[in-house]
Amino acid sequence: MASSEEKEISHHLKLALKEIGKIKPWFSEEFNSWIFSHDLYPVEYAGETEEEVIQNYPLYIKEFIKHRLQDRLSPLMENKTRGHGGKRKGSGRPKGSKEEKVRIYLPKDIANLLKEPGVLMYLRGLIQACHHTHV
Repeated sequence: MASSEEKEISHHLKLALKEIGKIKPWFSEEFNSWIFSHDLYPVEYAGETEEEVIQNYPLYIKEFIKHRLQDRLSPLMENKTRGHGGKRKGSGRPKGSKEEKVRIYLPKDIANLLKEPGVLMYLRGLIQACHHTHV
C-alpha cells in the first residue's frame, strides 16, 4: 500500500513525463555518452546506451519531484524550474513578474517586422518619447 506522499509523487511524475513527452537521448562526443535533459526540468541523465538513459531518466525526475515536494530544493533551483514537477501552493512564477499582454491582429508584414530583434524595445522608446512631447 502506497503512502499519500508516494501517491502524490507518482501523480506528479505522470504529469512531468506527459509534459516531457518521448525521451529521446542524444549522443555527446565530448562526454562519450548518451544524454537526455528537458527545458522544463533541471534534471539531466547520461548513460552508456540510449536504453539506459530512457530507463533511468524517469527515476531522476521522480527524485527531483520528491525533493521539490519536501521543499528541499534550493531557491536558485526552484527559480530555474518552469514545469509542474510537484506543483504546490506558492510554487511557480511570482505574481506580477510577467508583463501583461493583450492579443491584437496586425497585417502580416508589420507583425513580422515587430518580431525582429530589438524592434519592440525601439518602438516602445519611440512611443514613450512621442507621448512625453504631447503631454
